[in-house]
Amino acid sequence: MSNPFDDPDLRNAFGAAGIVHQPGMANDLLQEMAPLLAEDGIDINDPSTFDMASLNTALSRAVERTNLERFTPIGVTRSNALSVLRSTSEAISASKTQDAQATILSIAPEPKQPGEPSVAHLIGASLGLLDFWHRDPSLTPLLVRTRVPRWASRSRAAGTDIVALARKGRAFESIAALHGRYDGLTILEGSILAVAGTLHTWADATDQSVHDLNMAVLAD
Repeated sequence: MSNPFDDPDLRNAFGAAGIVHQPGMANDLLQEMAPLLAEDGIDINDPSTFDMASLNTALSRAVERTNLERFTPIGVTRSNALSVLRSTSEAISASKTQDAQATILSIAPEPKQPGEPSVAHLIGASLGLLDFWHRDPSLTPLLVRTRVPRWASRSRAAGTDIVALARKGRAFESIAALHGRYDGLTILEGSILAVAGTLHTWADATDQSVHDLNMAVLAD
């Protein structure tokens, strides 16, 4: 089979796992996951090696592992991702929307140099922090009134969805589902808006500035 997406049953299975067929992009992701699928005895180019049940199970596992690697910054990359979250949350809190937008638009889909965080890194770091904060029993009473700051309606809707997921501790694990509803830039903006809204609410509840709170909770 020249292209696994030529098979409608396989295409449906990929869609259920959060892999949407966009020429080039989806196939690249699938090829990236091929070694993980092979560990489960699945050759994506040979449907005789699997049935739909085993494919769905293997795809779910492969997507989870791929997302964990792609969306989890470490070392210097994580430090720089946190720096971006500090600057954007402070700009948004101070109503410096253009400054925040400029920073967000400067984030590349793929790192251009070592240590530079990508769009996926910022999304993953944001969602991980939001899950941690909103599920912390000591913070829940403080963050219950979290509202997503004003922004483009689509990105604000994504941010609202992300906060709702974080309250269940499920924002990071829902990356694939979010990509089924929103494009990458919208998820990036929504994630950053959710962080900014959370920090603004937290700062107000504890009578401190967003800057001081940032330095305490977004330090590497």
